[in-house]
Amino acid sequence: MNLSFERPAAYDLGADADLGLWLAEWAEYADRIVHLGPDDGRDHGQLCWDALAPTGLLAPHCRECRHPHGGPRRPQQMASALHRHIPPAEASPWIAATLIRSLVFPGGDGPMRPVADALGDGLVELLGPDAQWRANGYAAYREGAERNVSWKPVTEATFDAAVVGIGGGHAVVVVATGED
Repeated sequence: MNLSFERPAAYDLGADADLGLWLAEWAEYADRIVHLGPDDGRDHGQLCWDALAPTGLLAPHCRECRHPHGGPRRPQQMASALHRHIPPAEASPWIAATLIRSLVFPGGDGPMRPVADALGDGLVELLGPDAQWRANGYAAYREGAERNVSWKPVTEATFDAAVVGIGGGHAVVVVATGED
């Protein structure tokens, strides 16, 4: 699967001007979809939809298939799939897990987890304490799942995990996918 990501637009990222570049590098390294940009008024569902549209992971155009599609067919359904509200104080580990964790093969997060933690911390700081964070469930961040690793799909992939945040004049979308 060839995943793409949108490079962040050049604008003021606050205290860590390199955060956007680090995220772009990470997305390439870890095969994740990452979008970081200004808050332009889109809601969580529309942001996630727009970030995933160029990847081919959505199939709303497919009306002649005989098999049902797992992901949403329009931005409103995407917003509904992003049903889990994440308190800002808990957003960093959700982001880090989505950036680093395999959705298919259980195991450790590996030696790059501190980098994923730093990226999560940077995004939480950038969006601020009043940011609104959403996720589609516990496919990546299993720590809070209470033995129920469930999620609502946001893509056509077998497994996916999404974290979307809006705050402080910025918006971020992080999506991981996996196939077994």
